[in-house]
Amino acid sequence: MAKSSAPIHGSPKDAGVPNTGDAAAAVKNRQIRARLQIIKALQRLKIPQGQWPDYVRTFFTNPQEHQGYCSTILPPPFEPPVFERLDESPEQWAKAADAAWQKYRDDFLKQCQFWVTAGVDEEIPPMKTTRGPGRKGRNSPPELRANWAALRLIGTPWKLIAGDGFKEDKVKKAATEVLELAGWPPKVKPPKTPKVV
Repeated sequence: MAKSSAPIHGSPKDAGVPNTGDAAAAVKNRQIRARLQIIKALQRLKIPQGQWPDYVRTFFTNPQEHQGYCSTILPPPFEPPVFERLDESPEQWAKAADAAWQKYRDDFLKQCQFWVTAGVDEEIPPMKTTRGPGRKGRNSPPELRANWAALRLIGTPWKLIAGDGFKEDKVKKAATEVLELAGWPPKVKPPKTPKVV
């Protein structure tokens, strides 16, 4: 069950966003979503939990940490115009119905924005959109970015994560964005390898 917006402790600092209210709740929800994506990647990659950092295991084993926040606004029901088939064509009705829907939608959004403008509610920072594959298919899908972030969390060097298929700087940038959104450190010390004498 989602929680209502309330003070959030330990939320990431995000461009002046306070740690209370709807803006902080939105940031926290994004953090939770990114953390769960990384955990799915750790599981998909079959990395044993014993190799996960302590803070990742702590998050994973505490279901309360997985709960997000909600601020639901239920708009009134939309009532399309009556269709009088003896006096109008289906095309005419469709045009009137589309116009009525657009007015209804725009009025509802103006009401929501009014409370922000009036200072009652706060502006929610826009969510960074995940790009698709792009025209040339060079953008990496979200699952792959989460895989890279997961591998970095267990200390895998960037060069090994990138492998032969991707440029190291591209992998580092994409994985760092996922890790920063999750509030987890992108700079991880690689595991110590015992010296052979």
